[in-house]
Amino acid sequence: MSLIKKLESSPYRALGEVRTARERSLEDVIETVRERVLENHAELVMEARLSRAKRNEVMALVSELIVSGDLYVGRLTRKDLAERIVQELCGLGPIDEFLDDPTVTEVMVNGPHEVYIERDGVIHKTGAQFSDEKHVLELINRIVGSAGRRVDKSSPYVDARLPDGSRVNAVIPPLSLTGPVLTIRRFPRRYSTLDELVALDTIDPRVAEFLKACVEARLDIVISGGSGTGKTTTLNVMANLFREDERVIVIEDSSELRLSLDHVIYLQTRPESVEGKGKVTIRDLLRNALRMRPDRIIIGECRGAETFDLITAMNTGHEGCLSTVHANSTRDCLSRLTAMALMAQESVPLTVLETWIGSAVDVVVHQARVEAGARRVVEVSLVGVSRGTLQTATVYDVENRRGCSELPEFFSGKVRREVGERLQGALEALNGGDAS
Repeated sequence: MSLIKKLESSPYRALGEVRTARERSLEDVIETVRERVLENHAELVMEARLSRAKRNEVMALVSELIVSGDLYVGRLTRKDLAERIVQELCGLGPIDEFLDDPTVTEVMVNGPHEVYIERDGVIHKTGAQFSDEKHVLELINRIVGSAGRRVDKSSPYVDARLPDGSRVNAVIPPLSLTGPVLTIRRFPRRYSTLDELVALDTIDPRVAEFLKACVEARLDIVISGGSGTGKTTTLNVMANLFREDERVIVIEDSSELRLSLDHVIYLQTRPESVEGKGKVTIRDLLRNALRMRPDRIIIGECRGAETFDLITAMNTGHEGCLSTVHANSTRDCLSRLTAMALMAQESVPLTVLETWIGSAVDVVVHQARVEAGARRVVEVSLVGVSRGTLQTATVYDVENRRGCSELPEFFSGKVRREVGERLQGALEALNGGDAS
């Protein structure tokens, strides 16, 4: 009989009737086996955190230690116990099962005794629990440590990324009064084409064709929306429309974008060290990227002073840039860009800065969550300047279904004639030639 079969057929209580075995608490058994495995097989455990095949090797090793040590816990079979121990060693403990579920898009740990998940846009409370706050802290440190980040009382919040691309945020006491809070946003499937977003009903097929024309015309595009509305997914898809012969620089706080192109450079920020040194910001990376001969620049998300440098780059010959911004509408997006650019404290008057933004940004694509949690592109607007004033024109609105059918004068004056003619054709196709 194989070892796995033997484990499956040997409940602990039945085993205890035929021979004496030491019953311990689950935590005691886990810690005992954990120490033995890490003492002699630490490298295998590290590999197993990234590889399912290696995790099976750890499972066999743990199972052997349970049998040889005659260890058991009441109400669990040895197979169940081995899975729990491997989960703690190589996985993410009580929440490991949710990260194996492709339908779960968000995992939220609110202290040790509350775990919520998001599935199909709806939040559900689960029965999963951690043993105590220390258990949650150990998991957080394991996650952020593998990404080269840290969290402690001197740095009580952190952003990081799992090997599968999932985004991680953690906040611990004293900032969190709930106990250690862990949020994992998952990207179980990477969408890479507009056709896939059309199939999901995230984007209207006519809008997809219009945006494709905008990308190919090397327009500067900002994708706005609230948290969890799919901005990063749309950004990734639009970036995949770049030409293969273009050199693309991607700059992010934590790396999420993955383009199906050959010539892509990925840059990621770095937090300061324990000594308070070595911090590298998006602004630092953007300034450096301008010296790297980019054809296209992608900023994963504009959050602060780097907005000023991006606007400057857009206005000085760097066409076809992409970025995202947290905002509630197109107009709110432009206001946010203005406010964040002011954080750079470059002493540029507000009216001048608004004019720069109107000259730099060509298109704003706004996304939102609609009924039943679905993510959808709800508005597309053109941006420009007229008589020194920032202007916008809606070309698509999910509510009205129609926008302007001709390029506004403030926009046609900022693009080359051949580009304007091509966009006019795409605009007519988008709105059927009917004026709004």
